[in-house]
Amino acid sequence: TAHEKLYPPDKYGEELGPNARLFRIYHDRVTEKDEDLVQGWHETLNVLLVFAGLFSAVLTAFLMESTKQLQPDYTETTAVAVLAVLAQLQGTSSSTSTPVNPPFAATTDARWINALWFTSLMLALIVSLLAILVKQWLVQYTSLMRSSAGDAKRWACRHFALRDGLSKWGIEPFISGLAVLLHMALFLFFVGLATYLRGLDSILFYIMIAMSAATAGFYLASTVAPIIWTACPSRTPVVR
Repeated sequence: TAHEKLYPPDKYGEELGPNARLFRIYHDRVTEKDEDLVQGWHETLNVLLVFAGLFSAVLTAFLMESTKQLQPDYTETTAVAVLAVLAQLQGTSSSTSTPVNPPFAATTDARWINALWFTSLMLALIVSLLAILVKQWLVQYTSLMRSSAGDAKRWACRHFALRDGLSKWGIEPFISGLAVLLHMALFLFFVGLATYLRGLDSILFYIMIAMSAATAGFYLASTVAPIIWTACPSRTPVVR
């Protein structure tokens, strides 16, 4: 058969030899499986990196505006000082005291908005860093798998040890955890955006609340559904 031509039977007594048929078959089978597995992980990490980069850029633009709420308005302070000088020059300050601005204190909403958005940005950057590290680990793993080990038996032993290490050290759950961190960053941004809009416009605030609630509801439903219905297609590695 074609299989026997590709993997001819071993001679008697060499069934577990350095280049035995068993180890050559093992090499070809697991190499193909490993390539598919690692390629899938790389694609997942690439998606996370692209999203984290775009998300960080958008969030930075919001932070440039929100951080102004943590600082005193120097334009207003200057205007008050100019008015005080004009009043003194006009001699109107003899009977009235010069107004003194109270010490600046950021509002509670301003602190919450910036805390949520800075936390969100940090999570996105942490995900980017860890995703790059995991990609480097996978490149090193692939390089070791493609390198020669002297004979098929040694290669099989090395592959088993390294592949077992990927499982024991939880590379797949780790990658899934990166996606969860990025989801958390996005929802923190939603909460901060709703808080930001609350002080600007009530209509925009309620629209944002409705959209965020709908998104959170769909996210929760799509995560829980595969646990209840095994045929549900919204299964992810998190709920596998």
